Amino acid sequence: MATQTPWHSLFTATMASSASDIDALIRRQAISNAESVNLVASESYCPRATLEAEASILINKNASGYPPRIAFSGGEIIDEIEHIAIERAKGLFGAEHANVQPLSSTIANVAVLRALVKPGGKILAFDRHAGGHSSHGSARHVSGQDYEVEWFGVDEASEMIDYDDARRKAMASRPAIIIAGSSAYPRQIDFEKLRDIATETGALLFADIAHVSGLVVAGLHPNPTPYCDVVTTSTHKTFCGPRTGGLILSKAVHGKAIDDALAPGLQAAPGAHIIAARAVLYDLVTRPAFGDLMRNVIAGAGTLAQGLRNAGLKLYANGTDTHMVVVDLRKTDWQERDLNVVLEQHGLVANSTTLPRRAGDISTLGLRLGSTPMSIRGLGDDGFVQAASAVATLLAAGPRAGLDTGVASRMRELAMTNPIPYG
Repeated sequence: MATQTPWHSLFTATMASSASDIDALIRRQAISNAESVNLVASESYCPRATLEAEASILINKNASGYPPRIAFSGGEIIDEIEHIAIERAKGLFGAEHANVQPLSSTIANVAVLRALVKPGGKILAFDRHAGGHSSHGSARHVSGQDYEVEWFGVDEASEMIDYDDARRKAMASRPAIIIAGSSAYPRQIDFEKLRDIATETGALLFADIAHVSGLVVAGLHPNPTPYCDVVTTSTHKTFCGPRTGGLILSKAVHGKAIDDALAPGLQAAPGAHIIAARAVLYDLVTRPAFGDLMRNVIAGAGTLAQGLRNAGLKLYANGTDTHMVVVDLRKTDWQERDLNVVLEQHGLVANSTTLPRRAGDISTLGLRLGSTPMSIRGLGDDGFVQAASAVATLLAAGPRAGLDTGVASRMRELAMTNPIPYG
């Protein structure tokens, strides 16, 4: 009988036996997930099939390069998987070109800018404080350090995107590219109108649909791909896939430049397991059940918004067209840390956000809520009404009100009666 080598047990031992501290923390997180009402707009629960692909033996395979891979032997199977993922992604959005290799959607955004805008070039982007994303040119992000960035925002009265302002600024600055996408803006973005502005000013148009891509696939949100030179998205949020990885969709004319900017420009080997999980996801979301889920997501957000409004809370942009609801706390004395701590103590998880600064406001604080995770768990209108009531009760009580055991017990019960699909 062959003698085991000294390192054999390193590769066969379970996490519970070889890393009990981390195993225990993961188990604690699982319990917290199960017992909390999840209203984080940037989270979802990915299908088990995508988890299986991402945790498969493909995690051990080097997938450097693009198909056909020639630098490493044994790449034919990875080539085939990637080809399937690419074709499915193009079909979902009607794109001419797709790159499924980004290790994140933020890296995808940086690659697009490096491919299409010369260093020091001009960008016109939707302001992060109005609901855009930091990777669209914020000063603390590499995208804001490499380019000259101008911002357009929302009309102060309506809190809807000010397209006239965008046009004026585009006419004045003549940007190389216009970027729009939502991180905390709960309304649909009119990409057709932005296309007209881009065409008039000689700019490219870039849409980041990380938050709404699942709604786009389900036909519940306009598809920006026909109007844009390039579109990016993450694969979680309303897309409901695993968190790692991003997707770039573009006109064919930009395909090679974007591919080169991503790899080898920003990253080396992508995860073969990540690409495989995306290939699985891009098939699952074509099925009628996914459309049903996305309709529930939209309905849940609408119910959540109405419940909050009925309780007297001010909503940013006066409501929602998507999965996202943002509560305007700029005239309250809530602070970011207190907000998230109090919610979590009562079995609610969400996240704070920044809203545009206005004269007379105490802060720029907003509370971002999303309906996707709990819709996956089967929460219906009555449940979202309960969640809205709990949030409103806590916000009205203030940050120093102490534990409301009634709210805490009701939210735990609501969570436990709407379990995560696979525990």
